[in-house]
Amino acid sequence: MRRRLALLVLPAGFALLVAGCASNNKPTAAVKAPNPAASSAAASVSASSGQVTVSTTEYAFAPMAIKAKAGKLKITLENKGKIPHELVLLKTASAANALRVAGAGRVSEKASVGEVSETAAGTTKSKTLDLKPGNYLYVCNIPGHYGDGMYGTLTVT
Repeated sequence: MRRRLALLVLPAGFALLVAGCASNNKPTAAVKAPNPAASSAAASVSASSGQVTVSTTEYAFAPMAIKAKAGKLKITLENKGKIPHELVLLKTASAANALRVAGAGRVSEKASVGEVSETAAGTTKSKTLDLKPGNYLYVCNIPGHYGDGMYGTLTVT
């Protein structure tokens, strides 16, 4: 009886030991991939008319990519979520999910060219920006939101 019990318990204990030792104690990625299923809007849009509407939910932007011509671009933030969100536009060559997150769960706004300020749930705000050609990222910089996948790209030609 003891031998049977040992044959059953030993493999399970060994599996737990191996699983625990396999950990390399490296932190998991700080930034999640955006959730394209959070919105039914297109993944990419052209803002050739000089205006674009970006919708938010928890925790995603739609569209996730925008193309626009240099000059004035009116960005409307439509908060379809249940909590406040914002849109901070950063001019950077960094990948959308590669910005450094500070201890407060926010990214640096040193590269900011403007923003649509914090927008309450169920409301809309707009901001017109004069943009030069280049690569931009838009993020929700409310603590933790960027890390949860709230970012997108804007390419200005």
